[in-house]
Amino acid sequence: MVINELLAPAQPITWLPWAVQYFFLIGLAYGALWLGAFELWRKAPDPRLQTLAAVLMVAAGLVAPIALTADLHQPARAWHFYAQTRFGSVMWYGAYLLPLFSLLSMLLGWLLLRPALARRGAEGDKIARLARLLCLGSWSGHVWQRPLSLLAAVSGLSIALYTGLETMAVAARPLWHTPWLPWLLTLSAVLGAQSALLLLNLLLAGWHAQTESTLLRQSGWTLGLLALSLLGWALFGGASAAEAAALHRLDPSWRLAAHWLLLTLGLAGLLRLLWPRISARLALWGLALLGLHLVWGLRWLVLIQGQLAPKYGAGVYLYEIAWGPAGVLGILGTFGLLLALLVALSELVRPSASPAIKAPTPFAREAL
Repeated sequence: MVINELLAPAQPITWLPWAVQYFFLIGLAYGALWLGAFELWRKAPDPRLQTLAAVLMVAAGLVAPIALTADLHQPARAWHFYAQTRFGSVMWYGAYLLPLFSLLSMLLGWLLLRPALARRGAEGDKIARLARLLCLGSWSGHVWQRPLSLLAAVSGLSIALYTGLETMAVAARPLWHTPWLPWLLTLSAVLGAQSALLLLNLLLAGWHAQTESTLLRQSGWTLGLLALSLLGWALFGGASAAEAAALHRLDPSWRLAAHWLLLTLGLAGLLRLLWPRISARLALWGLALLGLHLVWGLRWLVLIQGQLAPKYGAGVYLYEIAWGPAGVLGILGTFGLLLALLVALSELVRPSASPAIKAPTPFAREAL
């Protein structure tokens, strides 16, 4: 008998938690953009939802590229994307698509926020003067909103495809190399944006019943479609699903993360089923937080836990998250920056409900 020994030395993971933050935040940005742009084309648009979507798309759209730059390990090397031509590289296209998306989303967000900035500018404090300055005059930007929303929505679609395809392109990792991945990332990004907007509607002054009802209805359909899509991937995902099954069998940390993710999905579904029997306030907070956790956890499972399977060789790698900027501190710092921008924007615009809508006391919230 001949015994062949296979040695698989452990290698450090390439994509750090910064990548999870980028995929999560850019998903919130283009998801909020789509929701805000969709409102512009409705017969009876919801101004509250438009304002909240603009706040989220601007804040997340500013923080996401920062996380991506940090994940490059040597941020100064980003200029190589522009100094060299690489038509076969998905990331080379992304180097042009991402700045374009940032520009269009910031412009659309600003146009959607101008009415709120104008109202805030009518007050007499120092922040009101800043709000008036950011309006750049008293002209009406309504005529530009719909055309720009179309361009920005298409740009958001390009980013959704880019972020999915740059992962799917790694053929050496069967888990990633599947057409299911871009779809799952995009669909979950929309759920994340809907969950975040539910939270913002609760937290910011001017709670709006119509906004909450719209987001609850939309997020219910999105959650159900995401659950069916995950089931479809598990049954018909081919090599990708087989790789996930092998990781579930061989790696305790993958197994724990997968079970945690399924538990989150199950709890979200259970909350919707038990909605009439429990506190509406508790259910809203639970659905919003579980939705965000589900979206972030899916990216962690795919991007970080997925790298524990060697591209070549046998076995699995061990990963211990660092406490510094490449790990826990980076995650907390990114979320802290997002929160700071949300606070600043909410103080600038102070989104409010329509005067015709009276907000029930249990859900009224002061501005952040």
